Amino acid sequence: MDPTPLLRTSLLYIHLLLCAFALHRVLSTDWQLLRGRISARALQTASRHIAWLFAALWFTGLALIAVDTGFDTEVIAQRPKLVAKLLAVLVLTANGLLLNKWCLPRLVSERPLGRGEAALLMCSGALSTASWLVAAFYGVARALTGWAIEHHLALYGAVVAIAMMAALPLAGRLHEGRAERAKRLRQGQRLPRSAAPPAAVARQAA
Repeated sequence: MDPTPLLRTSLLYIHLLLCAFALHRVLSTDWQLLRGRISARALQTASRHIAWLFAALWFTGLALIAVDTGFDTEVIAQRPKLVAKLLAVLVLTANGLLLNKWCLPRLVSERPLGRGEAALLMCSGALSTASWLVAAFYGVARALTGWAIEHHLALYGAVVAIAMMAALPLAGRLHEGRAERAKRLRQGQRLPRSAAPPAAVARQAA
């Protein structure tokens, strides 16, 4: 009996479970941030959990690619949907480094944020959320297997653009909220329990 089908099905099942857990963690963290109801410690914990889930997704995803293509670049190039998903995952990885090294420290600090910083935080968060959703979508979008790569890229670009348009108006709210927070700290007023400002930008993808 050929064990390959069972191996592939098992890997796919584990990959889908990891994806479901990661998406739940990402979106629930986004929602808590938007409502301003997450502490700095909880934010850092969520970031670590998502990083581990993302690493596991990389492992199972590469294992599936190995089973399906043997890492033959010609075979991979003939699968535009796979190429588009890999692109989204690579963007997630690079953006995750930005989130972890630059965005997260600013989110958990108490200092005011410049308008440019707030805009970059929101854009990074929007790119992360859009990339997570697109990568997960391609995992189940068998009907799009026949699409050319340019169609996949157009879809990805459209989702990112929509996410950016939704996030950028919140940059001003983030900037003003942090300024008000710093003012209250200077005046010695009691702050809300949340130590993080409302912004959907605190996920680590790598």
